[in-house]
Amino acid sequence: MKMFVTKMVLATSVALGTLVAAGSAYAQPPRYQAGPEVYDAQANPRYGFGPRVTAQPGDVISGNRQIGRDPDPFIRDQMLREYNSGRPD
Repeated sequence: MKMFVTKMVLATSVALGTLVAAGSAYAQPPRYQAGPEVYDAQANPRYGFGPRVTAQPGDVISGNRQIGRDPDPFIRDQMLREYNSGRPD
């Protein structure tokens, strides 16, 4: 009986640990869980702000402005570098 209880506790601990690890593996970064509101800078590029929109995973965000959208992380990085470079368009 004592051996059965020990095995049951061990199995329950392993199952709980696996469940916690699997749940955190699929979690998204906090920035996309609730979807923060940012200004859509593409809607009014002259002034750099527009209507408030909910940020999506493929958005390029600088501060509180959405400056573009692309699924490729390398292109998003390039867009962010060019936006923050200080060069005129």
